[in-house]
Amino acid sequence: MNSQHDGTESSFPSGEPPEAEYAAGEPGQVDEPSAGADGKTTAKEKAAAVKEHSIAKAKQATTQVREKAGHTAELAKSKTPEPILHTATQTAAHVRDTAYRAGHLAADKTPDAVREKAVHAAHAAGSKWTPLLTAGIALLALLLVRRSRRNR
Repeated sequence: MNSQHDGTESSFPSGEPPEAEYAAGEPGQVDEPSAGADGKTTAKEKAAAVKEHSIAKAKQATTQVREKAGHTAELAKSKTPEPILHTATQTAAHVRDTAYRAGHLAADKTPDAVREKAVHAAHAAGSKWTPLLTAGIALLALLLVRRSRRNR
């Protein structure tokens, strides 16, 4: 057969392909680690090592992202004019205050029957309070929108 390289340089540094690490010394011998429970133990150890390495890399990447985000925020803050920062701070405070008042208004205008059913459902839900809370807020918003449209 003809070689693909036509007698030119080999792709291996020594000219010959390296021997596989798993090759047995004598024909017919069974390699001990590949047989039975020892192979499973070795595989589990390697998997644990890979998992630990992955976790370490993820922590390192997270730290780098946080540092970069903090640096970017400081850079943006230093380049933003003072009047704009002041206006942004006031606007954020106004939005928080409005949301607080809207929440209390919604709670005050909710009929007692609806509120009692929501409390009962919250107790029945137990640990599933996040979806229930989200649904309750959506229901309150819907009721307020309907009431405001009816009053127009």
